[in-house]
Amino acid sequence: MNKIVTLCVVVCAVAIVSIAGISSACVGKTIHLGVVTSNERLLAEMASLLISERTGSAVKVEVFKNSKELYDAARQGALNVIIENPVHGAEVVGKPKDSSYEQVKSEYKSKMNMVWLDPIGGGVKYAPVLTSETLSNYPALPKLLNKLAGVLINDTYAKLLKSVESEDKTRKVAKDFLKGKKLI
Repeated sequence: MNKIVTLCVVVCAVAIVSIAGISSACVGKTIHLGVVTSNERLLAEMASLLISERTGSAVKVEVFKNSKELYDAARQGALNVIIENPVHGAEVVGKPKDSSYEQVKSEYKSKMNMVWLDPIGGGVKYAPVLTSETLSNYPALPKLLNKLAGVLINDTYAKLLKSVESEDKTRKVAKDFLKGKKLI
């Protein structure tokens, strides 16, 4: 009888240590999302809310003064996701502004080790761009962020931008929109 009790205690202890190890792997980890312009800020808030509401992960939106600072932070591993315009992205990798989305996507993968997801919306010309490390650490993230691809059609995004007056309101507008689309 004592051997059975001892065995149960050992099994429970191992299980508790294993569970604690698994849960602590996510504790304190934050996904850092970077942007430069106010147009990107609303998209970043949408992505942030989608990630945090659907996964429980903490997301911090960071606004940079210019794209050099943004890309420096990404290269240093301080950012996981950026919101980027394909035209500007082409310039970043030294391609003509009229390069195709696929060309830009390919150049980012080979030169910067970053992965472009589906463009957000119909008329909106932005896409989430993930570092390869983020992709390997959060393999479900592309599928989740790609849910934004089909929701901003026609002039919807322009109307949302007009309704944003401050940073506080940006998050509220993003949240109301995502709730309306039943994404959160």
